[in-house]
Amino acid sequence: MIQRIQTIFLILVIVIGYVNLWQDPVYAWFTANDRSNSNVLMFWHSYSGVVTDANTMYTPDLLTAFFTIVMVLSGLVTLFLFNNRKLQLKAAWLTLVFSILLVGVLYLRYFLLLMAHENYTGQFGIHLIWPHFLILFAALSVYNIRRDERLVRSMNRIR
Repeated sequence: MIQRIQTIFLILVIVIGYVNLWQDPVYAWFTANDRSNSNVLMFWHSYSGVVTDANTMYTPDLLTAFFTIVMVLSGLVTLFLFNNRKLQLKAAWLTLVFSILLVGVLYLRYFLLLMAHENYTGQFGIHLIWPHFLILFAALSVYNIRRDERLVRSMNRIR
């Protein structure tokens, strides 16, 4: 049913993923030790709030944008698969896997850029906390879908 608790978790996954992608896409920034230039990692390249200057390079990370879009779309599909709970569970697992891959790619991209430029000092943005919430809510939706499936099976045994 669409009124179940996993619906709330899936809606949270969709909303947080969407906000994560469009609201404030900066997730890490680097500053050279001599303050000559800096590099900013972003989820997406169309951000109107960034003030550009000659010493700052804004890098859109399209791989993280891809994983975020796929994760949001799989969460949306999972939300409406409530009639077929086994398929909904598989789609929820897919959402969870893409959430984990998203966090892995974010950290990998950060550390690869940090290793490529030895004179950079890197900082994570506060917005990096949101993909961790995506993992939590996707895992909670998987757990609750499995719990519903077990409840339906036990009710069928009682009949």
